Amino acid sequence: MKPLLLGMALLGGISSGGAVLVPSPAQVDFGDQATGATSDPMPTTFRNTGNQAVTVTAVSAVTLAAFVRAGGTCGEPPFTVAPQASCTIEHTFTPYLVQAYCGYAHLTLAGGGRVDFGLAGEGNVAYLDIWPPSLSYFPVDVGTSSEGQTINLSNLRPVGMTVSHMYLDGPDASAFVRTGGTCPTQVPFYWGASSSCTLTYRFVPDHVGSHSASMNILGSGSFGFSLSGDGAPETPLFGDGFEAVAPTP
Repeated sequence: MKPLLLGMALLGGISSGGAVLVPSPAQVDFGDQATGATSDPMPTTFRNTGNQAVTVTAVSAVTLAAFVRAGGTCGEPPFTVAPQASCTIEHTFTPYLVQAYCGYAHLTLAGGGRVDFGLAGEGNVAYLDIWPPSLSYFPVDVGTSSEGQTINLSNLRPVGMTVSHMYLDGPDASAFVRTGGTCPTQVPFYWGASSSCTLTYRFVPDHVGSHSASMNILGSGSFGFSLSGDGAPETPLFGDGFEAVAPTP
């Protein structure tokens, strides 16, 4: 829960004669939002709890540019709220840094006075926890395949991200073949908040000696893991190092 910036006077609204205009909630909390992404609009409802109409002559901008008015039923000022009636003003939230945001705005009433209301949210970014941090394969004969190994990738944050690229890189990338896992196979794709998926690879060496590659995942940041293994000489079928030759008919 974000801290309320406004005093208790806000909670009771502003009285103007027989009209009392009360904001609800006193502070809209957008919660966690991915940096650079715009939230869905959220409303503040202004109810006239009195017995006389109240006219609003101006609506201020929010003190932080991360919050932008995005509609609502109140319309553009001047507008009037009838006794026991209400209308809404909606805002969106677009954080640009990983931090807490708290802002406020106000309505200016005809005849003097104003009604303050607050908005709050948290800028956040997705982060992938990768386990194990690398895949390492026992030596495998050239031209044959290892058993599959699986790596787990978990987004630990309460916001998601769009993965724009996910690819193997390196001189031996073709030796590591994906054979399964729950992660999508096509990019771009959306990686949800607090979610996880898996990747399974086999090692199929194409030459004797060491092989290496790296997985690159680009989204809210750059993430990845390494893959390595050794290609062993192909094992002959007979002790003299030669395979049997089929007899000539």
